[in-house]
Amino acid sequence: MFDRTDSKSTNKCNIIGILKLLRVNLKGYRMVQKFCGIKVKSNFFLAPMAAVSSLPFRVMCKQMGAGLVFTEQINATQISRKPELFSENKIFSIKTCKEEKPVCVQLFGTEPKDFAIATEIVEKKFEMININCGCPAKKEVKIGAGAALLKKPKKIVTILEHIKSVSTKPVTAKIRLGWSKNEGVKIAKLIEKAGADALIVHGRTAEQGYSGKADLKAIKKIQDAIGIPIVANGDIVNAKSAMEILEKTNCEFGMIGRTAMTNPFIFKEINEFEKGKEWLPTPKEKINAFFDYYALCKKFEMIKLSDLKLKAMNFTKGINGIKKRRTALLESKTIEEIKKIFEEIK
Repeated sequence: MFDRTDSKSTNKCNIIGILKLLRVNLKGYRMVQKFCGIKVKSNFFLAPMAAVSSLPFRVMCKQMGAGLVFTEQINATQISRKPELFSENKIFSIKTCKEEKPVCVQLFGTEPKDFAIATEIVEKKFEMININCGCPAKKEVKIGAGAALLKKPKKIVTILEHIKSVSTKPVTAKIRLGWSKNEGVKIAKLIEKAGADALIVHGRTAEQGYSGKADLKAIKKIQDAIGIPIVANGDIVNAKSAMEILEKTNCEFGMIGRTAMTNPFIFKEINEFEKGKEWLPTPKEKINAFFDYYALCKKFEMIKLSDLKLKAMNFTKGINGIKKRRTALLESKTIEEIKKIFEEIK
């Protein structure tokens, strides 16, 4: 990774290089850095996840130490044709607040003009725009959106150009390596040429879904091939794997999705690790996380039974001795039932 020479300054240079890579100062604390010109306190971001990345969850992850959070994917066509859905906050995922700043809004769709109109409507409340070109969900792929765009990379270029023509904010894209085979470098070069400010790369093809392992070597090839910042995404499960993904890809930034879904503490774990400390949440802290999340839902008037049940199941995953309680949580029919079960667990 670093130039190994026989000079007397070799050890000193290596130490400085490592510190720069981990973005820490000599006291062991990470320095404030920038991503696309935006100050972030951590180089690990929360991924956009449908039915997960709601405002309360994004705020929780920001409190845990996430450097940047992304909304779940929002339909660009829906916003462009019914702007009142955004202005009146009728869509669950597009509410925002000061506590989660900086935050990126992710748009999905197929029509470049719709992306441009939607961008003009939503960008004032967000620090960054992201184009979803990587979601393999059938619902999106069926209409030609999400990862289906990887089959038509020139369309991604057109969408980017339309957004860039109206946006005053950084514009990024989130991709996979390709649809059925690795075409990551080719697609990334087109996206860079179209004017993207950064690129998020999940190290699998769309057809892989979440099977197998993320190809970190493929992400590194993209990192080496283009000049804009790359955010490495895929298989970060703990602090050690977070450091490894940066080292193996030469990327400065990482993104966490599925692990954060069940363990929002992952961001704190990474931050503590970079200070030289090993830290993991206790079962009690995991249980209390549900009540913290519920308080945020109440604060933002975003209480939803299905969402609370999902978070209840996610936050209790891995806690020993509560199998029957988890079954009861899954079968609960009211918020009061969920709260009562958590009180009993405590």
